[in-house]
Amino acid sequence: MENDQTEDQETVTSWINPWIAEYKRRQAMLTAMRPFEVIAMLRDLNLTSYAFSKNAEDLQAHVARYPEIGQSQPFNPDVGDPFATELARLFANLLCSVKSLISGQRSILRDIWPNVGKQLSEFEQGEYTAKRLEVFEADEAKLLVELRNYSQHKFLPYLNPAWGFSQTMPMAEFQFRLHVEPLLKWDGLNGEVRKYLETHGNTIDLIPIIGRYSKSVREFYQWFWREIDEKMKSERIEYDAHVAELMVYGEEVFLTPDWIKKPGGEQPPDWNGARWRRRSLAKIRQRRWMLGHRSFRGITVDRQGIAEVGEHPWTPILLRVP
Repeated sequence: MENDQTEDQETVTSWINPWIAEYKRRQAMLTAMRPFEVIAMLRDLNLTSYAFSKNAEDLQAHVARYPEIGQSQPFNPDVGDPFATELARLFANLLCSVKSLISGQRSILRDIWPNVGKQLSEFEQGEYTAKRLEVFEADEAKLLVELRNYSQHKFLPYLNPAWGFSQTMPMAEFQFRLHVEPLLKWDGLNGEVRKYLETHGNTIDLIPIIGRYSKSVREFYQWFWREIDEKMKSERIEYDAHVAELMVYGEEVFLTPDWIKKPGGEQPPDWNGARWRRRSLAKIRQRRWMLGHRSFRGITVDRQGIAEVGEHPWTPILLRVP
C-alpha cells in the first residue's frame, strides 16, 4: 500500500534589520572615500614617527642613567659592559626607525601628490624638496642612515664613554663617542659620509647629533602633516560631516542601556525600559536634527543659464528606529 501522505515541509523566513543594514551600507561608503584611505596612511606614518621618537627618548634616558656625568669622577666601576651593550641595542632600534620614517613619508608623498606624467608634482619639486634636503640630506642625517646600513651588513655600532675636551668648553664634557675607523674600513660606506667622517678625527660624539636630528625630524613632520591637512581640507570636511551624521544615527540604531554594558550588570529595581528608551531616542533625534546633513554637490549651468545641482551618493539619513 503506497503512502500518499505528503511530508511536512519547513518554511524558513529571513528578515534583515533595515536600520542596521543602512548603517553598514553607509559605513562601507565611508571606508571607500579618499579621506579614509589617507587617514589610514597617516596612522601608519604616525606609528613610525612614534617609534622613532620613542626610540630616541629611550636612548637619551639610558644615557642619562650613566652616573656622575659632567662631574669630576671620570669612571664609575658599577657601569660597565652591560650599560654599553644596552646602549648599542637602543641605538640600533633608533637607526632602524630612521630608515622606516624616510621610506614611509616618501610613500605618502607620492600618493597624495602623484607625478604628473613623468614629472614630479609641483609640490615635490618645490617646497618639499627644499625641506627634505635640509633635514634628510644633511651630513648628520646621512651619517645616521649609513650607520643603519652598516649595522645591516656588518655589526652594531658601539658607543664608547669618554671625556671630551675642547677650547670652547671651560670644563670637560662626558660623551659617548663612536670610533670612526671601522666605518672607514667598510667598502659599502657612502662617499659623502666618508669625507664627513675623515674630518672628525678618530671618534665622533653621536648623542648631540641624534638630538639635533630628532628635533629637525619632528619639525619636518609637523610641517608635512599640515600640508596634507591643507591638501585634503575640502574632502576631509565632507568626510567628517558624514562620519558625524552616521555616528549619531548609530547611537539610535544600537541604543543599549548602560547597565547591560557592565560585566554582570543588573537592571535597576526602578528602571522603566519603555520610558528610558523613549527619552533616550528623543535626545538622540534632537542631536540628529541639530547636526543636519552636509554633502558637496557640483553645480552645472547650461547654455540657457539654468543651473542644476548634481547628485551625491550620500543622501540624508531619514530612517528612524521605532
